[in-house]
Amino acid sequence: MQSEFLPEDVQERVRTVGTADLLIAVPTHNNSPTVEPLISAIADGLAKSYPKSRAVLMNCDGGSTDDTPQRFERAAGAGRPSVLVRHPVPTVRPLFMPDHGIPGYENAYRAVFEVAEALQVGACAVIDGNLKSVSPDWIHLLVNPVTERGCDFVAPLFRRHKYDGSLTNSVVYPLCRALYGRRMRYQMGGGHGFSGKMVSTYLRKDVWGGALIHLGLENWLTTVAVAEGFEVGQAFLGSKVQDSKASGAELSVMLAHAVGSVFALMEDYLSVWEGRKGSRAVPLFGPPVEVGIEPVTVNVGRMVKGFRQGLRDLLPMWELILSVDTLPQVLPLGLLDVEDFRFPDDIWVQVVYDFALACHDKAVHREHLLKALTPLYLGKTASFILEAKDSDADGAERLIERLCREYEVRKPYLVERWR
Repeated sequence: MQSEFLPEDVQERVRTVGTADLLIAVPTHNNSPTVEPLISAIADGLAKSYPKSRAVLMNCDGGSTDDTPQRFERAAGAGRPSVLVRHPVPTVRPLFMPDHGIPGYENAYRAVFEVAEALQVGACAVIDGNLKSVSPDWIHLLVNPVTERGCDFVAPLFRRHKYDGSLTNSVVYPLCRALYGRRMRYQMGGGHGFSGKMVSTYLRKDVWGGALIHLGLENWLTTVAVAEGFEVGQAFLGSKVQDSKASGAELSVMLAHAVGSVFALMEDYLSVWEGRKGSRAVPLFGPPVEVGIEPVTVNVGRMVKGFRQGLRDLLPMWELILSVDTLPQVLPLGLLDVEDFRFPDDIWVQVVYDFALACHDKAVHREHLLKALTPLYLGKTASFILEAKDSDADGAERLIERLCREYEVRKPYLVERWR
């Protein structure tokens, strides 16, 4: 292989391996407690589901200071070909690091895709190195839809606490669903499956090294697959248990990165989303069985206080962002008592669409605009928690579905004003 990105020793290793049927890659950063059990689960999954396939293991390490790479190499053993990569890490570290906690995560994926293409694999799976909940079945769930069912992109689907993932549930999932018309429930990481065709498509995109892929890799992976008409699916992987959550980020930064990447991709795919109406389900692989879920602590009073603080501090900016129809409906919410606090779905959707429009029109500096959404998001999250407090998981999911339908119904509001 010839690559301007991968070190020569890695390229030589790939040339030595030659070709393969499958590539299973694990991005890591200081994951010594989890990497050996994880590789053991992967090996068991390959032996169980693909005993006759030529499978290659790959480790993409983002500068671990512990013995993670050595543990990976030891766990991989000599019986199966492996590729080890220390991928480039940005010299300026961002304030926000996602749950996977891997510096230069986008470089890990670029390395995986380059090796997968060079090996001419039929399917590639990537599993985060800090996960404690990986089972052997994950290999079949991520790979089989590609090799046997014609999928190009397989996203993970996890069973989570009803209060977990509120940013995904209130903005990312329903907005992307309304835009692109596919019900991809979970846009974040953990485990993905890719076809060789999908890998080559990603590699040909002129985004590597840019801000979009650095701040919103997972949104980008999903949006490219859905917007460009690839066959997509979701694999139910049970619960997502991590060794640690390494972000330590303030909410406004995390929200700005996640929502900002969705807004940026709206510019690239306008011709796709402006004409799409409604949404349809995507195939689900694996039975959605009940699993143990980690508890989630919430403080509704603090969230409502944050919303009210935003009303006091950010009103001049909200006046620039929110339409003359939206703002008068938001202002009275600050007068509600905590237990009676509700942020109606229709008003929330209009708020999100107004922020997308203001970002498109460059009405306010992009970073300031995105951070100004935080108090409003806190208000919507508090409202959801209060509505769902007596509901089981299915009841909470019905509330999310209701919100998704509101995004779809009100999409003409966005389309008509965009141009």
